[in-house]
Amino acid sequence: MRKEKEIWTVVSPRVHKMLKEYAQQNQLASTRAKMILFILYHFHPEKLLEDYTFQSRTGKMVNIKVSDDELEYIESLARKYNVSISRLLRNMTYTFFSSLERDNKIK
Repeated sequence: MRKEKEIWTVVSPRVHKMLKEYAQQNQLASTRAKMILFILYHFHPEKLLEDYTFQSRTGKMVNIKVSDDELEYIESLARKYNVSISRLLRNMTYTFFSSLERDNKIK
């Protein structure tokens, strides 16, 4: 039996809302966890941006169940960017939406 692991992050309320809206607009898996995994596998920025609007007291938690292979991939990305897994997930989603906004693809 394949055992699932659980990883988590806390994102700003704005990013939390954008995860759901973007997934629905683009007919992707509409759970925030699946949307974060979609970003991790399909978005490869050279540099991560830091979400300075994030505050842990107002943040929204996202738990993600991952397989061993997915966890290994996520850990390798965290090492590449020299951040914790939680921070990787938060910054990766923030960088993704910032790049979309910069490119005028979303409001």
